Amino acid sequence: MAKKDPWHSIKQTVHHNNTDCNTGNNIEAENLRQGTGGKPLCQECARLSR
Repeated sequence: MAKKDPWHSIKQTVHHNNTDCNTGNNIEAENLRQGTGGKPLCQECARLSR
């Protein structure tokens, strides 16, 4: 469970904050942005952080 500063994809409707999240780790570099982007937390990240 490694939490870090949030990141998101311009093509997704959620942000990520857990380095174990497969969805968050599979974002292509050209779509990757730092911060939440005003988007809710990914359910996978939320589950992994519990």
